Amino acid sequence: MSEPKHPGTIQFVDGATKEVTKTVDAKEVPPSIRFAKNEAGELVPVVKIVAFQEGDRRTLREYGPEGQFLRSTVQVRNPSR
Repeated sequence: MSEPKHPGTIQFVDGATKEVTKTVDAKEVPPSIRFAKNEAGELVPVVKIVAFQEGDRRTLREYGPEGQFLRSTVQVRNPSR
Protein backbone atom coordinates (compact mmCIF):
# COMPACT_ATOMS: atom_id res chain seq x y z
CA MET A 1 0.00 0.00 0.00
CA SER A 2 1.53 3.31 -1.03
CA GLU A 3 1.52 6.28 1.30
CA PRO A 4 -0.74 9.21 0.46
CA LYS A 5 0.68 12.72 0.35
CA HIS A 6 0.98 14.27 3.81
CA PRO A 7 0.06 17.96 4.31
CA GLY A 8 3.44 18.47 5.96
CA THR A 9 3.24 18.88 9.73
CA ILE A 10 1.85 17.19 12.82
CA GLN A 11 0.69 19.23 15.80
CA PHE A 12 1.05 17.79 19.29
CA VAL A 13 -1.60 19.18 21.62
CA ASP A 14 -2.00 19.07 25.40
CA GLY A 15 -5.52 17.73 25.89
CA ALA A 16 -6.00 19.53 29.22
CA THR A 17 -5.03 23.02 28.04
CA LYS A 18 -5.71 22.61 24.29
CA GLU A 19 -2.33 24.28 23.68
CA VAL A 20 -0.09 23.15 20.86
CA THR A 21 3.05 21.88 22.61
CA LYS A 22 5.02 21.38 19.41
CA THR A 23 4.70 21.11 15.66
CA VAL A 24 6.96 18.73 13.78
CA ASP A 25 7.68 18.11 10.13
CA ALA A 26 5.89 14.89 9.20
CA LYS A 27 9.08 13.62 7.56
CA GLU A 28 10.73 13.59 11.01
CA VAL A 29 8.43 10.87 12.41
CA PRO A 30 8.10 7.24 11.31
CA PRO A 31 5.26 6.22 8.99
CA SER A 32 3.54 4.43 11.89
CA ILE A 33 2.97 7.86 13.49
CA ARG A 34 2.62 9.87 10.27
CA PHE A 35 -0.29 7.75 8.96
CA ALA A 36 -3.22 5.79 10.39
CA LYS A 37 -5.79 3.58 8.71
CA ASN A 38 -9.37 4.76 8.51
CA GLU A 39 -12.44 2.51 8.82
CA ALA A 40 -12.03 1.48 5.16
CA GLY A 41 -8.43 0.42 5.80
CA GLU A 42 -6.96 3.31 3.79
CA LEU A 43 -3.94 5.24 5.05
CA VAL A 44 -4.79 8.78 6.15
CA PRO A 45 -2.25 11.43 7.17
CA VAL A 46 -2.18 12.21 10.89
CA VAL A 47 -2.02 15.99 11.37
CA LYS A 48 -2.87 16.32 15.07
CA ILE A 49 -2.13 14.21 18.14
CA VAL A 50 -3.88 15.19 21.36
CA ALA A 51 -2.45 13.81 24.62
CA PHE A 52 -4.54 13.43 27.77
CA GLN A 53 -2.75 12.57 31.02
CA GLU A 54 -4.62 10.90 33.87
CA GLY A 55 -2.51 9.50 36.69
CA ASP A 56 -0.13 6.91 35.27
CA ARG A 57 -2.12 6.69 32.03
CA ARG A 58 -1.72 8.77 28.88
CA THR A 59 -4.23 8.62 26.03
CA LEU A 60 -3.22 9.78 22.56
CA ARG A 61 -5.96 10.66 20.08
CA GLU A 62 -4.94 11.09 16.46
CA TYR A 63 -6.82 13.13 13.87
CA GLY A 64 -6.68 13.47 10.09
CA PRO A 65 -6.57 16.57 7.87
CA GLU A 66 -10.35 16.97 7.85
CA GLY A 67 -10.56 16.73 11.64
CA GLN A 68 -11.65 13.11 11.51
CA PHE A 69 -10.78 10.88 14.46
CA LEU A 70 -8.43 8.11 13.32
CA ARG A 71 -7.30 6.16 16.37
CA SER A 72 -6.60 6.24 20.07
CA THR A 73 -3.70 4.73 21.97
CA VAL A 74 -3.43 4.28 25.74
CA GLN A 75 0.00 4.22 27.34
CA VAL A 76 0.50 3.11 30.94
CA ARG A 77 3.62 3.98 32.89
CA ASN A 78 5.29 0.98 34.52
CA PRO A 79 5.36 1.22 38.31
CA SER A 80 8.75 1.98 39.83
CA ARG A 81 10.65 -1.08 40.94
